Amino acid sequence: MKRILIWAFAAMAAACSPVQRAVREVAADPYTNDNRYVVILSMDAFRWDLADHAHTPTLDSLRAVGTYATTYPVYPSNTFPNHYSMATGLHPDHHGVVNNRFYDKVLERPMSVFNYDDTKTQNFWGGDPIWNTAERQGRVANIFMWPGSEVPIDGRQATVWTRYSDEPSYRERADWVVEAMTRSVEQIPNLVMWYFEEPDASMHRYGPLSEQAIAQAEHIDSTLRYFFWKIRQSPVYDKINFIVTADHGMTELSNDRIANLYDVLDPQRVVRTVGGAPFGLEVEAGYEQEALRALRKVKGIRAFARKDVPAKYNFGKHPTRITNIVVMPDLGWTVEYRKPDVERRPIGRGAHGFDCFDRDMSMVFYGTGPAFRKGYEQRSFQDLNIYLILCHLLGIEPSENDGDWRAVRKMFVE
Repeated sequence: MKRILIWAFAAMAAACSPVQRAVREVAADPYTNDNRYVVILSMDAFRWDLADHAHTPTLDSLRAVGTYATTYPVYPSNTFPNHYSMATGLHPDHHGVVNNRFYDKVLERPMSVFNYDDTKTQNFWGGDPIWNTAERQGRVANIFMWPGSEVPIDGRQATVWTRYSDEPSYRERADWVVEAMTRSVEQIPNLVMWYFEEPDASMHRYGPLSEQAIAQAEHIDSTLRYFFWKIRQSPVYDKINFIVTADHGMTELSNDRIANLYDVLDPQRVVRTVGGAPFGLEVEAGYEQEALRALRKVKGIRAFARKDVPAKYNFGKHPTRITNIVVMPDLGWTVEYRKPDVERRPIGRGAHGFDCFDRDMSMVFYGTGPAFRKGYEQRSFQDLNIYLILCHLLGIEPSENDGDWRAVRKMFVE
């Protein structure tokens, strides 16, 4: 069989030259369409109430003509664990991306989702991401910057994919999707996933409901207005189901809410720390209970032995990537392990990673298209169920997952 090279965004080459383009050798005419098309966008940290504080007529219109819900993240409420849970339907304990950064006890080294070499490590990503689930069953996926899509998982990648870069404008990214969906019908992918890094970046720096975050929400809305105007050119426009969602929320931080664990622990018996929320603390064997007793006196945190993390979080059972003590900061608190003579690092104005059931961590879900009910407000659901939603819309069988179909089935036209 003749082999061809498919270049991601080939039609956009001149306009998007700074972007790294992926190339994959595939069989000629790999596209198998079944009148099922889904386009899903993730807006990083678009908190559930942000649109209420901004002028967002496009999002308001999506809510009016389709299905709307507030969703809540898996724990921890951070970017990569949640994007990959949406992609696999699994809790981080089961897909292995337990945080943006973690220590792997088998490899005996720290790992980071921001280090491309780390992410290429065998078994870094577990589970079966939706682009693999779909392509094994005859669908075709084009994945633009969705976290987890830039490396082979179980030997597979999407037909078209690209590594993350913050250089392309949001309109350029919208044009990538439009180009994919306005090809000849036999070349249109069934699944397109794309990603915006805002309003997360602005919220971290300025605060969750700052002028800058609101401006980013309005910029995104303007981009979506442009996108929906352009996408009408697609020959399958009336068959496309659109989802606009987010991975977690954001809450306000304060320099008055900082818990320094160094003050109550014996540093000679602390093996390592993994910063962030939750805060990972590995202590010597035999010191765990004493350390937990000391940590219970610290304001602004809850500390658990790994095996005792409350079951509702579905966190703590991964055998190699979670420290023996898990420190969960209370909402708006920052955890550190800092010697008195070391200068404190700036903490920013906003953060996530907190209790996934806290309202500030909740986010938005908009669904519109032929499969979604019109003007319907769906009961809140956990974002890992998006995997099941995508499988339903694509007409494919899901792989093993932790989702609950009952939590989302009522949003669809029968």
